[in-house]
Amino acid sequence: MSSESLPAKKPKSRAIVKVNDHGELPSESVGLRLFDVLLIVGFLALTFLLGLFPLKDTDFWWHLRTGDLIRQTGVVPKTDLYTYSSEGHPWIDLHWTFQVAISWLYERGGVPALTLAKSAITCLAVLILVTARRREWPVWAVLLGWMPAILVLSGRNYVRPETFTLLYLTCFLAILTRIDRAPKLAFLLPIVQVAWVNVQGLFVFGPILLAIALIDAAMRPGAFAKSRSNWWRQIGIATALTGFACLINPYGLTGALYPLQIAKTMANPIFSNTIAELTPIPAFIRKDGFASLPLRLHLFTMAIGAASFVVPMIWVVFTNLRPLPTTDRSNNDPDAKPVNEKKKAKKRARKAETEPVASPWRLSMFRLLLYFTFSVLSLQATRNSHQFAAVVGAVSSWNFAEWAFAARRRAWLKSNGTIEPGRGIVPRLVTLGTIAAVFVWVGSGEYYKAAREMRTIGIDEQPLWYPKDAVKFSATPGMPEKFLAFHIGHPSLYDYYFGPKKKSFVDARLEVIGVDNFQKYIDLQPLIGGKFTTNSEFIPPDERAWSRALDEIGRPSVLADHENAYLISGSMLASRDWRCVWFDPVAAVFVHASNAEVVDRYSVDFGARHFGSDPGNGSVSPNEETSLALAKGLNFVASSVAKFSLDKARPMILLGLKTARRFNSFAGDAPDGWKLIAQFISLREPPEPVVRFRQPFDPVFDLSSARVTFALQKALLASPKDFLSLILLSELYRSRGMPEAALPIAERLGTVNPINALQTEKLESYKSVEAGIRAELGSKPSLRWENLSQLGELVNGLLAAGRAESAAECLERARPVEARTWEDADKIATLRLHLGEPAKARAIWQSVSAPPREAVRLARVAVTYFVEDRTGEARANYTAALAREPVLFEALYGLAVLEQDDGHAREALDAARKAEKVATSDSARSALRSIIATVTPYATSAIADQKRPK
Repeated sequence: MSSESLPAKKPKSRAIVKVNDHGELPSESVGLRLFDVLLIVGFLALTFLLGLFPLKDTDFWWHLRTGDLIRQTGVVPKTDLYTYSSEGHPWIDLHWTFQVAISWLYERGGVPALTLAKSAITCLAVLILVTARRREWPVWAVLLGWMPAILVLSGRNYVRPETFTLLYLTCFLAILTRIDRAPKLAFLLPIVQVAWVNVQGLFVFGPILLAIALIDAAMRPGAFAKSRSNWWRQIGIATALTGFACLINPYGLTGALYPLQIAKTMANPIFSNTIAELTPIPAFIRKDGFASLPLRLHLFTMAIGAASFVVPMIWVVFTNLRPLPTTDRSNNDPDAKPVNEKKKAKKRARKAETEPVASPWRLSMFRLLLYFTFSVLSLQATRNSHQFAAVVGAVSSWNFAEWAFAARRRAWLKSNGTIEPGRGIVPRLVTLGTIAAVFVWVGSGEYYKAAREMRTIGIDEQPLWYPKDAVKFSATPGMPEKFLAFHIGHPSLYDYYFGPKKKSFVDARLEVIGVDNFQKYIDLQPLIGGKFTTNSEFIPPDERAWSRALDEIGRPSVLADHENAYLISGSMLASRDWRCVWFDPVAAVFVHASNAEVVDRYSVDFGARHFGSDPGNGSVSPNEETSLALAKGLNFVASSVAKFSLDKARPMILLGLKTARRFNSFAGDAPDGWKLIAQFISLREPPEPVVRFRQPFDPVFDLSSARVTFALQKALLASPKDFLSLILLSELYRSRGMPEAALPIAERLGTVNPINALQTEKLESYKSVEAGIRAELGSKPSLRWENLSQLGELVNGLLAAGRAESAAECLERARPVEARTWEDADKIATLRLHLGEPAKARAIWQSVSAPPREAVRLARVAVTYFVEDRTGEARANYTAALAREPVLFEALYGLAVLEQDDGHAREALDAARKAEKVATSDSARSALRSIIATVTPYATSAIADQKRPK
């Protein structure tokens, strides 16, 4: 548009804002600037919220203990204090200022104070980077460019030295982005570097950032012109001082070279293959694919960073092909006052020297090198995601903000300097809406659910995360002086409570314990617990071999947490020479039988816990959280013990079943509770691959499978896409010859999004399983019939084809309630029970007006209540059945199982002995003998005197 095309006067219909004759955009209105402040405050609030999650980091405790010791002694450690395998080895503890800081703050405010301080420091770091921008760049573009990175940043936002590294890294970036215009700012770098070198080995990022800035400066046109000599002189001195600052630490040159030692140690595959935070991202992708939301956010942040270079460059090329028309702007505004051209020229020159007007977007070598360096580092180990997010988030925001300003400036110049006021409100509103949406996503907990992280909003410790009680027990008088934990982070607690007087075999300070000791530690795990082959075949351990290995390292007490080391717990519980002396919702502790005093006093008896004669060592007050954690732990460990001996696992299974049911009483039919109930029953009595639904009801064969089926259906009712529940129910139906019932479950599995490689592989195999089920079923047969003979043939054909539900529906239509015989009703009800529909089965059995044996009907009704875990109603009906027929086997058997599961040893023993006398098959007698053997030790007078069940 040429100047001649403009109207002579300002139109009255809208206000006009002028671009001045130097091509600068006018200042934003006060309202828009206040809106920008609001956006920044909102973004910082989101950052703060992302830091408010309970403490879960295990390294925290050895840091805290070391900080306490430094404050007490005034000495920074030089040799290892905490492990007996590396005692006396050099320890370069550059974290000492962080440790002193958290020790001081923990003493005054505990974990909540540390969580709030961590979040505040993170907010300060983000604020420094958000404001490290050219004044004219739009704030909304900066924040939108930051958005994915702030989620990645939160992934490792722990109370760790990385928090201070984040702060110092942002200080370096903020300074380095300004030294081109203000080189004296570079003298702040040595000050920051001194603080950094005394907080973490990642201080090496400081010199790396400075080197990148120098490379960028050297590659600019005219970089070494005489006019730049003073700049280079100042920067050179600041660079030398920054390098010297690295020597100012308690270890001098050794401390300054410490990052090289770390790099050499961590490069060893033994660490990267076993420590999650050191695992390269490509390895995670090979293992679990792209299902993880944090992984996808990481890669998305990397892609956004790349796009922040590519998109503006394409825009620059495109705009260069369409240059703006030359316009005489001197008479742009007829109302403008004449200005002295010499004064204008001097003003421009002064402004150019101090703060040159932003030119159209240009490729910054500094930002490009930052992006490339930290992206590559992030791929090497997940622990680098913290620094990666900070740097790439800043780079992306700067690139996009500079581009947004350049595009806005070009548009305004193209319009010859006119714009409607308030035009910038739309992107600000979009940014505010984005911040608000993410805030709600995080605050509601949905983000953490999607990320499959065990996080909640909170400021204290994660409940039931640390095995504190188990660790404290490990130093009980009489316990071994040495300690071994099969979670590399748990010795940190031992360090905190008992170090340096008592020592563990290894802990998480990998650079201290070294490769050899860590290799011994890693080798112990499959040696004790056994291992699985690639075909999921379990290879049991050799007890003599692992006992010798533990003898060689001093026969320590062994702590095994339930989630990660359950195979070790299973092996030790099945051992001849090792005893469990502690078992709580988080972990178990084992000692060698030679520790006779401890073994005699503290040995854990799971049967006694279940039947109520012993509260147990490690028992806790039951509530929803402790019940779920204990049930899960018992499930893990019992499944491991069962690999060695099902008889030894039975008491644990009973306790686990009781605990899962107790959890349901707290949580109200939660999917986890029902799923655990199904797993415990299946573990105790694995459903046999027998087509039972075509045969009359048998309590020995059918009770457990009916309970498992119903429990899994209840779990799926609350969580329709739960992977494990779907798999278990589908395989249960298929093993029992019920493809029609299995098909909808297999179809639902096809809609599940896998979260790891194992699920992906399993779901892929289920495509062929689903196809096989469809082929087995064939086309759906006609359900029409004209006489009883055809009905019989139709029902038999449906049953033979595994169509239990179709057969039940046919019989229900053919036999109205009022016309059903007991035989008809019993057949239909049995089918419904096998399908996991006890309420329907109960209604059908109860609908028969005059059954030939009322006791049998009462026993069958009792089964339906038992399947639903309504044990009070089940017991009442079993008792009523036995009042009519005192030796009715199915009532006696069902009551024996019920009382055993409820923890009533004497009642279970009485019913089981009576049932054994009238049992008519070997399988029934075998099942009853198992019950008798399990409950007999606990059916004492003390138990008998307990309150009777109502």
